[in-house]
Amino acid sequence: LVSFPCAAEQEPHAGDQVADFAITDFAGNQHHLSDFAGQYVLLDFWATWCQPCLHEVPDLKQAYEQFRSRGLLIIGMNSDKKLEKAQRFVQENNIPWLQSSYISTNQVTHHVLKVQWYPTLILLGPQGKILAVSFGEKPPLYGPPLLNTLEQILPPGHP
Repeated sequence: LVSFPCAAEQEPHAGDQVADFAITDFAGNQHHLSDFAGQYVLLDFWATWCQPCLHEVPDLKQAYEQFRSRGLLIIGMNSDKKLEKAQRFVQENNIPWLQSSYISTNQVTHHVLKVQWYPTLILLGPQGKILAVSFGEKPPLYGPPLLNTLEQILPPGHP
């Protein structure tokens, strides 16, 4: 669990509505949270300097493979100031989901979601409401409990 100073007034909680925000991905393309309306979005706040963040990758990959057909999308909210380091980690670990670059992640963590701990995982519902949050290495979204949480929250898959 890594904490850092933040201009936050309040951490995100289940039930909070998240305002639309923009991110810039590793390729320099801009995306808005509203682009993903109607899907379940798991925001993964991570950095290569955060060991618990790196340890969660296998669980996230399993969740992505198992639940993307049920509407799950993952957005990596990366906080590495050196883009090349984060890009190399994503490439070496075959991480297929969208990644937000440092500057836009920093804007979100300080002005929209007030994230103060790494890793932080936030599951948003199709209308942008927070369904679950994990700060640090804690359930319901970190580690093996992630799969159980998604199984309970996401709509059933098609046989």
